[in-house]
This record gives sequence, C-alpha cells and structure tokens, in this order.
Amino acid sequence: MDMQTILLTVLVASVVVLVAVLSVAFLSIRRNVDRITQRVDESLRQFEMTAEDVRKTNAEVREILADVERGVSNVTHFTEGVRALRGPVDIATKVLDHTVSPALVSAASALVGLKAATSHILDRFVRKEERK
Repeated sequence: MDMQTILLTVLVASVVVLVAVLSVAFLSIRRNVDRITQRVDESLRQFEMTAEDVRKTNAEVREILADVERGVSNVTHFTEGVRALRGPVDIATKVLDHTVSPALVSAASALVGLKAATSHILDRFVRKEERK
C-alpha cells in the first residue's frame, strides 16, 4: 500500500470517529436543550397560574375595598345623622334641665318635709303614750 492510501484510510477513520463524537455531543446537547425547554415551559405555566391567582386575588381585593367604601359611606351617613340629632337632643336636655330637674327637686323637698312631719307626729304620739 502506498502512502496516500494509508493517509486516506487514517483520514477516513478519523472523520468517522469525529462524526461519532460529534453525534454523541450533539445528542447530549439536544437532550439538555429539551430539558431546558421543558423546564421553561413548566416555569411559564407556573407563572401563568400565578398571574391568574393574582388576577383573582386582585378581584377579591377590589370587592373587599368596595365593601370597605360602602362601610365608610354608611359610617359617614350615620355620623351625619347623629350630628343632625344633636340639636334636638341638646334642646331636650335644656328642657329637662330647666323644667324636670326643678320639679324633681321640689318633689324631693316635699318628700323630705313629709318625712320630717311624719317623724315629728310619730314622736309626739310615742311620747304621749309613754307618759300615760
């Protein structure tokens, strides 16, 4: 065999080995790319699920805020009603201070006087009976 045939045989063998090594390397790279693609797909699905959960939570939070706003509106309305009642309540308090309170004081004074009179009368009767 001449030198060119040996060189060509070695060259062909090295090309075959190189093709085999490159095929294994490319298969490994392809598997890794497939795994990465799968993980990216899973991550995107999880991100979409999280985004949907956030949308639902956002809707629930908006409902809660709407309820809170209605509650604040009710409290404001109630406060305005209490302020509106304050005038009549103040008038009723003044009426009680100027009419009912003096009447109660007069009635209490009358009861104290009645008690004193009753006590005095009973003391006189008890003394009369003791003298007998």
